[in-house]
Amino acid sequence: MTVTQPGGGRLALAVLALATFGYGALETMLAPALPVIQQAVGASTPAIAWVFTSVLIAGAVSTPVISKLADTRNKRGVLLGVLTVVCAGTLVAALATSITVLTIGQFLQGVGMGLVPLSVGITRHTQPSERIRSANGLIIGVGALSSVIGLTVAGPIVARMPYTWLFWFPFGLLAVTLVFAWLVVPSCPPSGVGRVDWAGAVLLGLGLAAVLIAITQSTAWGWSSTKELGLVAVSVLLMAAFFLLELRTREPLVDLRQLSDRAVLLACAVSFVVGFASFVFMLIPLLVQAPASAGYSLGDSVTRAGLYLAPLGLVAAFSAPLAGRFERRIGVRAVMVMGTGAAVVANAVLLVANYSQLIFVSTAVAGFGIGLGLTQAMNIITATVPAERTASISGVVYVIRAVGGALGAQVGTSILASGHAQVPTWAGFRVALLLSTLIGIVAVALSWAIPTRIITTASGNVVRARWENDVEMTRSAGHPH
Repeated sequence: MTVTQPGGGRLALAVLALATFGYGALETMLAPALPVIQQAVGASTPAIAWVFTSVLIAGAVSTPVISKLADTRNKRGVLLGVLTVVCAGTLVAALATSITVLTIGQFLQGVGMGLVPLSVGITRHTQPSERIRSANGLIIGVGALSSVIGLTVAGPIVARMPYTWLFWFPFGLLAVTLVFAWLVVPSCPPSGVGRVDWAGAVLLGLGLAAVLIAITQSTAWGWSSTKELGLVAVSVLLMAAFFLLELRTREPLVDLRQLSDRAVLLACAVSFVVGFASFVFMLIPLLVQAPASAGYSLGDSVTRAGLYLAPLGLVAAFSAPLAGRFERRIGVRAVMVMGTGAAVVANAVLLVANYSQLIFVSTAVAGFGIGLGLTQAMNIITATVPAERTASISGVVYVIRAVGGALGAQVGTSILASGHAQVPTWAGFRVALLLSTLIGIVAVALSWAIPTRIITTASGNVVRARWENDVEMTRSAGHPH
């Protein structure tokens, strides 16, 4: 149920945006500074990889649980709990002097991955129905903006201060956010009483952890190794058991029956494919930092490399809140096609991006598409599923996108490393770009299968979702239902 909270609703939305920004910046600032961190804690290359792997695994495991808690408990309390755990993890990482303690801190921070679906649930409760779509867009846009700012400021910070300030700055921001959340976020009680399916949570957590470890270790083990295939097989078995359990449980962790709705299923599929296809933009720092002798690079520094991704976050922050407005004008399907189509164009531009101006154009176009596409996926969930399932289904979409992104990143890395050259070749980049473009085309095709319009009641519960083409709309104009 949507509850209008004059003034308070806007303050709550501002806190949610601040939390999303702080967490997004925290996680992305580490990437450019990884060599400095590795040297400071004396970690090997495989060990330092767990700085990211631990966050991804913790997030994939905890997000469905957090999302379910948001559907069955007071969302305000869940938000305060998540922010507390993230602050604790950030503090542990800031004080860490070994890779083991740093990994523990990162693992605790991974709980913050649930902030976006949790925010979607709180937004539906605190915002007027006409403002829900733009609020979802603001959350998605701020998340994209925070990633770019994190990549941009990491270089200057580690150049002038100890790397621990990469944790101290976000810790201060998140601690302030926690205080403001306690002060201004209103009580958001669930519409009914429920319980968390802990058996399902264990199966899902173990299944996701197995596949994510397999993905992150694929470069070291090899895609056809016994360890790799064994972990994938274990993951498949665990996920199969999870699906069977959820279909037989009265109060499942994830209501898989909601996936029978075409719009919800396609929103999940598009999110996975977009997450996978977006891996190519994480290769841009490698592309621009390679030595000039490679024949394709701009030979820029670590600090400047982050600037090439700045248009992605800036444009995404601008386009994401516009998804609802575009939807009212051109329909659900057209917005999703526009978003995924922009991502395809961005990939194609990178194929000829031998000049910095074209890289900026590509990342800007990608930001436009990603901002629209991810926001529209969340808007589809918000409009289609019952209010008491909004957070849990949104969490599924977010986890699916994260798994797709992890898989895409490892595939892209494997492609670049396949030539066994010290510096990736342009041929490797071209193969990665072509693959990303083809996968983007798949996302466009999936988007085209989404219903044109999803008609909802004022409370947000779906009434009908139907296919509409020009002929049908012409007929309906002459014969009102």
